[in-house]
Amino acid sequence: PSGFCISKHYIPVNESVKSYDFQLVKDERTAKDNHSFIQITDTEIHNRGVASNWVQYLRDYIETERVAFLVHTGDICYESGLKNHKQIVNSATMDCPVYYCIGNHDLVKGDYGEQLFESLYGPTWYSFDAGNVHYVVTPMSGGDYKPGYTREEVYLWLKNDLALMSPGKQLVVFNHDVLTTGNDFYFGTSETDRIDLRQFNLKAWIYGHWHFNYVRNQNGIYTVCTATLDKGGIDHSPSAFRIFDMEKNSIASMDLHYCFIDRQTVIASPVNGQKASALANGAIPLSVSAYHSGCDVKTVTYTIRGKGAGLPREMIRKSDWNWYAEIFSPETTPGNQQIEVEVTATFNDGQSAVARSRFTYDPEVKTGVKTGSNWPNLLNDVAHTGNISASLRPPLQLTWVNNLGANIFMTSPIIAGNRIFVATTDDNNLKNQGIYALDVLTGKIEWKYVTRNSVKNSIAYDQGTIFAQDADGYLYAVDAASGRLKWEKQLDPGAFPYMEEGLIAGNGIVYAGTGTGLGAYRCGDGTTFWINKSWKKNEAATTTLTLGNDVLTAGAQWGALYGHNAQNGEMLWKLSKEGLSDRGASTTLHEDKFYVTSRNSLFIIEPKTGEILAQKQLAEFNLNVTSTPLITATEIIFGTADRGIVALDKQTLNIKWNTPTGQSLVFTSPYTTVPSASVETSPVLSNGIVWFGASDGYLYGVKTGTGEITWKMQTGAPVFASVAVSGNLLVASDFSGNVYAFVSASDPQ
Repeated sequence: PSGFCISKHYIPVNESVKSYDFQLVKDERTAKDNHSFIQITDTEIHNRGVASNWVQYLRDYIETERVAFLVHTGDICYESGLKNHKQIVNSATMDCPVYYCIGNHDLVKGDYGEQLFESLYGPTWYSFDAGNVHYVVTPMSGGDYKPGYTREEVYLWLKNDLALMSPGKQLVVFNHDVLTTGNDFYFGTSETDRIDLRQFNLKAWIYGHWHFNYVRNQNGIYTVCTATLDKGGIDHSPSAFRIFDMEKNSIASMDLHYCFIDRQTVIASPVNGQKASALANGAIPLSVSAYHSGCDVKTVTYTIRGKGAGLPREMIRKSDWNWYAEIFSPETTPGNQQIEVEVTATFNDGQSAVARSRFTYDPEVKTGVKTGSNWPNLLNDVAHTGNISASLRPPLQLTWVNNLGANIFMTSPIIAGNRIFVATTDDNNLKNQGIYALDVLTGKIEWKYVTRNSVKNSIAYDQGTIFAQDADGYLYAVDAASGRLKWEKQLDPGAFPYMEEGLIAGNGIVYAGTGTGLGAYRCGDGTTFWINKSWKKNEAATTTLTLGNDVLTAGAQWGALYGHNAQNGEMLWKLSKEGLSDRGASTTLHEDKFYVTSRNSLFIIEPKTGEILAQKQLAEFNLNVTSTPLITATEIIFGTADRGIVALDKQTLNIKWNTPTGQSLVFTSPYTTVPSASVETSPVLSNGIVWFGASDGYLYGVKTGTGEITWKMQTGAPVFASVAVSGNLLVASDFSGNVYAFVSASDPQ
């Protein structure tokens, strides 16, 4: 019951025992209507030992934030995982009640599938209360081995359990998999023998299984999937656990928390050693990334050192990583002087972290932004060449930064006219996701269009229109000048309605979707030219469509790479062997050949036939990242999941150089964890310098030919989106929601 905890929530039944005594201990954490709990899932420790520092971070968070309970929604994984996991994550080690669901890989060999699970973790279905919520754990219906229970048994138990719910209570159900993708939440064995969970005030169905972060509001009921906390998701979802804050009559919030970051504070702007550009009011934007996996950030304050120093002032929280303030004014601070700002992040455990930036304040400094051609697609064009005529020269000068208040995942910025376009993701309460237009000179938000769900990947521009597709499979065409919706379509991929793929647009046609939702549409009015009927989607993939030689490439994670006739949609070829089924990167066209990386190989493919012309195996690298290869006159350059960025000799395909990046702050590449130095972004070439961002929270400029780092800037948050370039302008974004505009050290030639 609410207000109590117990060291073990079950006692095995023994026929010789006549009575059972449960010792209930008062616990104010479960008594409160306003309480929180944590979901972890799919830890699958069977092949990685029994200990990892994620356990300590999780324990620290529970202790500091006074979490009411922890629930694991399944896939501890196989016999070894089941036996080992209980030793490291239980009610004693976590100092709070710990509940487990059974997953498909937790049904193992025995007299019946759940026999080992029962002996270690207890029953596979049960219920408990906390605050004003009735929580129900239900089992996976099937898995690797046949369970001893039936759906009818679970249904009859649940029917009786819910009949005893107190009036006015909320209902939350845990399971390893989703119940439904529709709006009717029935649980039963037939249309006559079933329970309508809406009648019991169901608020959420919380699950795992898919290894991605995905929240849907299904007519007032949240279905919530969380990726695993200790490694990258199958679809490259960031590694995280999820905190739910409950109120008496609702879910107040649900927030992802990333698990491998020790106390850090980074000043992203103003940049140390540079001149700071002022806003129109003369103030300087102070943008800070602060994070700790073991607890939440309590406050972030700043102090101006030296002349005019004052007391610490609090900054405003903009996103889960970012804090913001505007400092200085022309009335109180003269220009052209060296200023030092000190920032202190204080965490809920009482510890703190400090960062400093010393810069020149000059209210008259001119940004000098000079845009050139539009940058309308990922890596500039529908073929994703990433090779441009503009001549950026390091070091880059930050001219402005703006935080959008939500995470930016793999959406590369678009530059068109006098605007920059970016899209955001919200894998929590679905309030902050959307498409943004920013003024190219100042970074001021000109408009925002709110999408139904997260936009996780590439957007595109054509004929005065911005195109984006969200995680629910909706394709949006939004007027670039006004932000008004022109038209929209719901695409049907033929499987679970979750879409992470990116789209392209050009010459009046937008290519979007995946699986049986893949199609070509007229940019002006959405008229359908063709829809793919040849294959259904598999797991969601971070690929963006590519168009070259009149062939459109698309694909699915754990599926295949497909080539389609771009005119009529006919499938020309399918490649799923040699490692091409596990792929996050997009193809690029160079000299009438497609180049792509997958698993641990580079492939060169003939566009019309799909013939693999060359495969270069690179056993020393994990290439399951979203980084699309950059092809120069002499090199092939791309990111890796574990060792930064690498270049091959274009003629011999031998490794030419490798530039390691730092340890990833957050893991995204499927199944990667510590140690891992990932580059999910695609490199862009300008003036002999390759520009890219990395998961270590840095932006880089490295020389072709040698891989020497010529420019580096710390953002403090991982960078998953590729940069965009126009004229002397480079636009980047990070996972904290910051959009950065840099100008070249000298004008383009």
